[in-house]
Amino acid sequence: MAPQVSAYVPCCNAEAWIGRVLEGVLSQTVKLAEVIVVDDGSRDRSAEIASRYPVRVIRHEKNRGLAAARNTAMQAVQSELVAAVDSDVVPERDWLERLAPHFSGGKVALGGGKLVESVDRTLADRWRAVHLQQHWGDTPVVNPAFVFGANTVARRSAVLEAGGYDERLRTNGEDSDLSRRLRERGCDTFYEPAAVCRHLREDTVESALTTFWRYRRDFYTAMTPAKVWRQFRYQHIGSARCVLKEDLRAGRYEFLGMDALLVATSCWNDVKVWRAQAAERGETRGAAPSREVTS
Repeated sequence: MAPQVSAYVPCCNAEAWIGRVLEGVLSQTVKLAEVIVVDDGSRDRSAEIASRYPVRVIRHEKNRGLAAARNTAMQAVQSELVAAVDSDVVPERDWLERLAPHFSGGKVALGGGKLVESVDRTLADRWRAVHLQQHWGDTPVVNPAFVFGANTVARRSAVLEAGGYDERLRTNGEDSDLSRRLRERGCDTFYEPAAVCRHLREDTVESALTTFWRYRRDFYTAMTPAKVWRQFRYQHIGSARCVLKEDLRAGRYEFLGMDALLVATSCWNDVKVWRAQAAERGETRGAAPSREVTS
């Protein structure tokens, strides 16, 4: 008998895509026990659109981040196997059919398929498809470096026993962090390229370069002027040099302008984080002591 599978979509301000995504999830060749949409404080019509489909919508009153949305879903689902796609990712009809059989082994805790970029109208979209790939190629991999979070199936008990997703990682990095912790606990993960999803995201130059910066950012330590300088010297310049060399070797000359902007964009994002953290610390020091009010 095929295992029962629940599915969820974490969602924030995704009204442009959520309908197409849910149609892809609901058309899977594997029958789903339930489909949940976790609306993470959207300010658009995402929840309204999702409610038109035969799904359960759970709303966060304010934005808590992608990791928190994933944890909400993991607590709410009924099934041991939990499928997930991001709110700009449409699975092929046989996506889940390709992934579910990998869980016949008891040690397998997490796996995912191949995310294919379906939008390439702008330079930023084409740059993203090369430098922000979310797949491991055309060959199946047992225990890849990590499982990309954009499309996954997970064993619920294993995720919860590992502590769930780290909610400090609000926008990205929660996938690689969970993959690492599952592997440390002796669980197996996998990548199955025959399980295909289509990415609907559209980028600008700024959004693509900022995503590149977020993927490499250290979320665990406070940003300081000294750290901004170290990141500039040892990470941002090195990353930009590698990207530039790759594009020159491959003859992707249209990308060179974006490559040249990488260092400046990354440093500016570091500075913004440092200033925001400094302002937050100042507000915390200046805040009046809280009082508990009882009735």
